[in-house]
Amino acid sequence: MALSLSGNLIETPFSDVLAVLHQQKATGTLTCGSGSAERSIHVKNGQIIFATSKDERDRLGEVMVEAGKITRSQLEQALSLHQKSVGLKKIGAIFVENSFVTPKDLFSGLKLQVRRIIHHLFLMTEGSYHFEERMPAEVIPLQINMEELLREVIDQMKQGK
Repeated sequence: MALSLSGNLIETPFSDVLAVLHQQKATGTLTCGSGSAERSIHVKNGQIIFATSKDERDRLGEVMVEAGKITRSQLEQALSLHQKSVGLKKIGAIFVENSFVTPKDLFSGLKLQVRRIIHHLFLMTEGSYHFEERMPAEVIPLQINMEELLREVIDQMKQGK
């Protein structure tokens, strides 16, 4: 049975939408948007496996710089190489190929990026959402502990972050 899920975040908070996806063991992509800020989570059997965002602040490079994994100069160099590859090379692969980070650091950065995107989704109080039972091919499945993630988000919200 196909899961049809769309609506407004004012009427149905993100946490409620996420709970439905979890209960239904849904697989697909939930996209939430408000203006130019569009973020998506990708779920498999009700578990979040990846997240993407169109917000510049959520970009992997920005997350890696803020986490101290790479320098601003390394990010600029990687972005230049990415542009020269006409987008054929993923930015993370460029970080590793140029020894800016180890594969382990890249994986940690990806998990941090996903956590940041999900945290921003919990903070969204307006905008729309839509769920599609399909997933983009470029999704990198990560093992994300939902309980741990929810505790982190709640703690951050309590601290006003």
